[in-house]
Amino acid sequence: MELDASQVRRIILDEHSVLRDELEEVVTLLEDVATQRADAAVRLKQRMKAFYDAFLKHIAHEDSLLRPVLADIDAWGPARVQSLDEEHRQQRATIAALAGLDPTADVEGYLARVKQFVREVSSDMAAEERDCLNPDILRDDTIVIDSFTG
Repeated sequence: MELDASQVRRIILDEHSVLRDELEEVVTLLEDVATQRADAAVRLKQRMKAFYDAFLKHIAHEDSLLRPVLADIDAWGPARVQSLDEEHRQQRATIAALAGLDPTADVEGYLARVKQFVREVSSDMAAEERDCLNPDILRDDTIVIDSFTG
């Protein structure tokens, strides 16, 4: 079953909402670790693992649903797809690097990297919503450029 652009937009925006809620939980744990709560670093690592899994599923979902729609949506579709592919490549690499870290080995360094990741993900989702998921861009009716209407 092929989805309309508005359906794809709604699905991805709903996923963004869930991911933002999860990021709020991460931020709370970051604060707990920063205030030296003993078990918080281990809980943060576990929470980040769950977030990475959810986020990687989201990226795969965007690749399968959003990417094909963006490719043909308008003249800038290929550029949007290229940007999305690069963003996803970088996010996967960052997740792989973060997942391999031991938060107890360098708590401050781990906190700094996770905080940076949270900021980047939040910023990327906002930019994606503005540049790709905007209803003026991702719409069900196609805009034909250079058509002759004689």
